[in-house]
Amino acid sequence: MTVDPALAEAVTAWSEVARDLAAHGATRPTGGLINATWVVGRRWVVQRLHPIFGGELHHDIAALTPHLVAAGVPVPPLVAADDGRLWVDRDDGAWRVLRFLPGATLHQVETLGQVRSAARALARFHGALAPVRHEFAFARLGIHDTEKHLANLRAAVAAHPEHRLAGEVAPLAEAIFSAWAAFPAAEEPLPARIGHGDPKLANFLFEGDDVVAILDLDTLGWTTLDAEIGDALRSWCNAASEDDTSPEFLVDRYCAARDSYLAAARDWVTPAEAASFPWAAARIALELSSRFLADALNESYFGWDAARFATRGEHNLVRARGQLALAQDVLAKRELLA
Repeated sequence: MTVDPALAEAVTAWSEVARDLAAHGATRPTGGLINATWVVGRRWVVQRLHPIFGGELHHDIAALTPHLVAAGVPVPPLVAADDGRLWVDRDDGAWRVLRFLPGATLHQVETLGQVRSAARALARFHGALAPVRHEFAFARLGIHDTEKHLANLRAAVAAHPEHRLAGEVAPLAEAIFSAWAAFPAAEEPLPARIGHGDPKLANFLFEGDDVVAILDLDTLGWTTLDAEIGDALRSWCNAASEDDTSPEFLVDRYCAARDSYLAAARDWVTPAEAASFPWAAARIALELSSRFLADALNESYFGWDAARFATRGEHNLVRARGQLALAQDVLAKRELLA
């Protein structure tokens, strides 16, 4: 049984985890391009965080998790090290341990029941945190500042006219700018809410059609509901994967998600937030497409599939095409989404 030396050394801070590692070894789950993850003895999840995340985010997770658990929203508990630390900083990054939760992670929706369950779980997540006022120890600012991402794309196009992908990027960028210009102006600002930050399908743990936990709280932060629900819908309602350039936004999934979410959130969701749903997925898909296009030229995105793509640029160009096509499909079907 071969054990990653960095893993073995890191978990010495958690003596019980170290014993299970010595007895049972560790497995590496598939999927995920950010944190390095190991499962030890089906009791523990050990992760080395990507450098984009600061260890102080664990203070936020520890502060907000009790509100979620009290409201019946299961999330993976942090396991403190023997000396009480929530994470351990080493030369190779910040390490943490979470309690393992049984269930299945999905990368594609299989049933409408799964969509309904994910929507209800996300509504309960938001509802549990709606009354909470929390100052975040770790905050990634501007994640869903769409105008900023469009400006970054304009700057990348201007800065890299000779890039090998520039000829393919330019018409896609113009299509993004044109689509965004057609979005209606907001009638009133939406309230700030604490959101998950990455409510894609793979961050929900399922047993059959039922969500049994919400995973990956590293992206918690203040946001607005249109950004949060848009990110969820563009994941749940796409018949294709994120790397597929021929997506299809499925209206039946959207309606199932919308109705289940709003039913679970009826005690606190505002009319303006509910009215944002038909535009939400298109907004986030355009935003992501602009980010991926800028990254294709800047060759800067931190995660990419080196087994399938020669460089970050090629992978991000494919992602950009897929998200732009998804946004265009959502907008074409918008009257069906109201």
